[in-house]
Amino acid sequence: MLVSGDEATGMESVFDNPERSSTMGYFPFFMDIKGKKGLIVGGGEIAAHKVEKLLPFEASLTVIAPTILRELVENPVLSCIERAFQDEDVEGKMFVIAATDDQCLNAHVAELCRAKNIFINVVDDKKECDFLFPAMVKKGKLTVGVSTEGASPQAAAMLRRQIEQEMPDKIEEILEYLSQLREIARNEIPDAGERARFLKKAAVECMENAQNTPPKND
Repeated sequence: MLVSGDEATGMESVFDNPERSSTMGYFPFFMDIKGKKGLIVGGGEIAAHKVEKLLPFEASLTVIAPTILRELVENPVLSCIERAFQDEDVEGKMFVIAATDDQCLNAHVAELCRAKNIFINVVDDKKECDFLFPAMVKKGKLTVGVSTEGASPQAAAMLRRQIEQEMPDKIEEILEYLSQLREIARNEIPDAGERARFLKKAAVECMENAQNTPPKND
């Protein structure tokens, strides 16, 4: 996960927080959601926006609503069910996003999820959320999320754009090269300290010479 969102990366549990207030401490966990089951309740533009942010992370997504946008229905990686939400729909899900324009339904979905320890995000209702979406940059292996804890999505989006502008054009190639180099170093340099110094030097050189294509492994 999570492009910009409604903020905060990762999924920080507040199941044990009875107040669900401004004291919430959002920690930016980077969680592997590939293949994990997620549910989006709602089939309109807001739901589509959430789906767009999640798709690069390859979660197994189900969308449920009486009416669902054609762009979602026609997406082969989504499971779309055009009917009203049912309580049992949350069963077995890692996370749920309530993205309808019915505040009562959204609150009901949130209550169900909290009772079952399922991470819940409710659009435009921070107090009902266990996790928020970040303003996010995703380039290959690099993911950067910016959160203001919902205080100002606009400010988060501006910072995200500034961060993106500062990134090397070839950051995806650089990280792919460094990832391959790490595997080689793990096999070829047994001493952990020496290996760490080697990899640090390689990363610094790549970033300092970011306009040059990283050398290819022979």
